[in-house]
Amino acid sequence: MPFEKNRFTKTEFIDGEDEEDDYYAKFKFSTSSYVSSSSAPSQKTKTDNSTATKTVRQQTSHGQSALDSAIICALKSHPKTFRFTQKKLTEVSNTIQHLSICQIRELDLYGNYLTELPNEIQLLQSIESCNLDQANYRLVMNLVHNLTLILGNNKFEQFPFVISSLTKLSKLLLYRNNLKDLSPKACVYLTNLRILNLNYNFITQLPIEIGYLKQLEIFSIEHNQLQELPREIGSCTKLLELYLGYNQLKKLPLEIGYLTELQRLILHRNRLLELPESITNIKHSLKHLDVAANELRIFPSKFHSLNLNEFHYENNPLLVRAPIHSVQEQEILNLKELCARQTMRELRYTSSTVPANETYARQQKLRDEIQQSKRAKEILMQCTECQFCHNYFLNTWLECVEYLDVRKTFKNIHNSTTTANIVPQRVLLCSYECFNSPGHEYFGVAFP
Repeated sequence: MPFEKNRFTKTEFIDGEDEEDDYYAKFKFSTSSYVSSSSAPSQKTKTDNSTATKTVRQQTSHGQSALDSAIICALKSHPKTFRFTQKKLTEVSNTIQHLSICQIRELDLYGNYLTELPNEIQLLQSIESCNLDQANYRLVMNLVHNLTLILGNNKFEQFPFVISSLTKLSKLLLYRNNLKDLSPKACVYLTNLRILNLNYNFITQLPIEIGYLKQLEIFSIEHNQLQELPREIGSCTKLLELYLGYNQLKKLPLEIGYLTELQRLILHRNRLLELPESITNIKHSLKHLDVAANELRIFPSKFHSLNLNEFHYENNPLLVRAPIHSVQEQEILNLKELCARQTMRELRYTSSTVPANETYARQQKLRDEIQQSKRAKEILMQCTECQFCHNYFLNTWLECVEYLDVRKTFKNIHNSTTTANIVPQRVLLCSYECFNSPGHEYFGVAFP
């Protein structure tokens, strides 16, 4: 079924719920549990330890005494791993910064009641892994290569402000919270993000600053309340996977066609009325398209040019092939339409009776004149090619439909579907003359 979670390849990316490891079963408060490797500290280190230990003791309060005692113990033993788990800790004091002296690689605060972290956590530059899962955060840092922040399954209603300072962040998971928007400032500063997961929130719109995330490769914002996608999404040109399922989208911006590296586009369970014509611009990269359970009637022209391996389109009110007789009225073109068509025809004109150099000179003069007129250039850029005679038209066309056999059109497709394998594709013709010509299987479109 197209809506099952197991269609994703990364289970951690879907919901982030890992099985509880055995070592989390109970809190081990002993010197041996903190030490994984150590060496004899230098004289300078001993002095630093003494100063830090004194500072910790001065800042110790009743609620933090157990944690601070553990920090003091760690300052003596120089562990590579520091664990303080399942102790109902509600906050972490700034004394955590003194662990930087130990050069610890792993910080484990699993199973507490934390809702925020002190800014001093950023001073632990040697940390590669920081685990604050379940009721807390789980933070995995590697400041040399990647920095990952997992804040899933919490109760954030606003985007945590401190995250914006983590400019090296490459992976941010904020699924299953109560977020209502994405911070514009976060988009501006977190320019190294490669993976962003905002699933299961209450976000209604994305800021235009989303375009700053130019390194973004995987973006998932399923199970939200998105009503539209900003056109600036087209600036995220490195996107490989885009998950927009279970929202309230009615259309996509034309700029979706700029995502020329996009391989997976998931749009199921929205309210899409149509797909933009520009989607065919990503025909070389797009392999997986899911538009199931929308309100689509027809697919864009040249949709057959996509090179899909997986395509889900069931539960859409697609046009059915039921030919009926209709009366055709000859179209009357306005002056603007006639001029645009004639201009485009002359730009493409070739003749066996006129020397090629004369034809080229005339066309070059016409191009120069168009370049000098900004308005003329803007109008002609809106022209579309007739899919039968291949001449260009501007604003007057005949919308038709042809029916594609999915299996024959997308030969590499491997997914199975319970619905019919025939889908309608839009065809745009410049006139009834083309429509009445033999040699095609186009049908006019009649809506009830």
